[in-house]
Amino acid sequence: MNYLLYIFLCVSVFGFSQSNTGESLIVVHYDESNKANLGQLIYRYNFVNNVYAGREQIISVNGRKDNKDYIRCDKGENTLYQDRYLISAIGNVIDLKEKKVLHDGSAKLVRCSNDSVIFYVNDIFKGKYYSFFDLTTHMYSEIKSLTFRAIPGQDVEFDQSKSPYKLEYFPEGKPKVLLMADAGHGGVTSMGKKANIPIYWINHNTFLFPNIKITDLEGTIVKYDLLTKTSKVLGTFNSTQKVPATYKLNKGSNGLIEFYFKEKLFLINPVKETMLQSNFQEVDANFSIEVEAKSTGRSVYYKGKDIGKNHFQLYNFKTSANYAAIVKEIVMGDESYQQGMSVFNISKMKWESIDAEEVANLVGWIKNSKL
Repeated sequence: MNYLLYIFLCVSVFGFSQSNTGESLIVVHYDESNKANLGQLIYRYNFVNNVYAGREQIISVNGRKDNKDYIRCDKGENTLYQDRYLISAIGNVIDLKEKKVLHDGSAKLVRCSNDSVIFYVNDIFKGKYYSFFDLTTHMYSEIKSLTFRAIPGQDVEFDQSKSPYKLEYFPEGKPKVLLMADAGHGGVTSMGKKANIPIYWINHNTFLFPNIKITDLEGTIVKYDLLTKTSKVLGTFNSTQKVPATYKLNKGSNGLIEFYFKEKLFLINPVKETMLQSNFQEVDANFSIEVEAKSTGRSVYYKGKDIGKNHFQLYNFKTSANYAAIVKEIVMGDESYQQGMSVFNISKMKWESIDAEEVANLVGWIKNSKL
C-alpha cells in the first residue's frame, strides 16, 4: 500500500507540474455592457501542454473618464514587461498578477529598465520632461535632471500650425532653430485626422522622418544631421490604397530600420543610406508574414514554410516560442469584420480557431508560471 501511495503521489506531483506549464495570450476585448465608458475587458487565453485550456478574465477597465481618455488598452501598441505588467500605448500600467491598475497617468513609453518604466511627457502646461514609475514602490516621479535622456536624440519638433509644417530644433538653453521651412504636410486625408509624424533617432545628432506631400499618397524619407544642418532624401514611398495613412519607424533586424506606410513596408539602411520595399515582415527568428493584403489574405511563414493564408491586421499578429496568434477577419469590399481568433501551434504545426467576441487588441504572450 505504501508503495502504491508513493507512485500515486509521484504521478500527482508530476501531473500538477505538467499542468502548470504553458503560455497565455493576453487579449483586450470591448465590454459591450459598458459602452458609455468605453469599457474594456482584459483576458488571458491559457494554453497548457499544447492544448487550449480556456480563458480567464483578469480585469475590467474604463477607457473614458470625465470625457477624457483614461485606461486605453485598445489604442495603439501595448507592451508586456516581465511577463506581468501591461503598459498601454498612452502610458497606463496594469499589474496582471495582482489584477489592478497601478498607474492611470498618460505619457509616452520610452523604455523599461529593471523595476522602472520610463516615460516622456509633453504637457501643454508643465512642458517637456521624462518621468518614471517604480514597479516596486508603485511611486510615480518626474526626472528632475535636465540632461537626462532615456534614448538618443535631441529636442526636435514639427510646428503643425499650418501647412507646410516647419521642423524646429530647441537646443538646451538657447533660442529655437528653424531646420526646415517645408517639412511636409502631414497628409491631408478624408479617412480621418492626420497621423502623427514619427522621428527616429539614429544617434544623438542624426534622425529620420517622413516628409509627406499634400495628400497622404506619397512622400520621402529624409535623413537630417544636426551637426551640419543638412538633409538628404533616402527614398520615396507612395500608395493609392484607400486606407487610413499610418507612418511608423521601428528598429528592425541587422541594423536596418523599418518604415511602415499604409500596407507597405520599407527597409532603410542608415549607413548605406538606401531604402528598399519589402514584401515580408520578419516578426521573429521563426515567423514572417506577408505585408500587403491580397484577396486571398496574407501568407504566414514558419521557418520559411508557408503555413497558410488569412485575413488579419499586421498589428494583430503576436508570437511566442510555441505559438502565433491572429484576429481573423472576413473582407467584404472595403469593409472587414472579425471572425474570432486563430492560434498556430508549433508542436502540432496547425491552426486552431477560437471563438471570441470583438477583440480590441492582441497584447501578446506570457508564461503561465508568472501569473
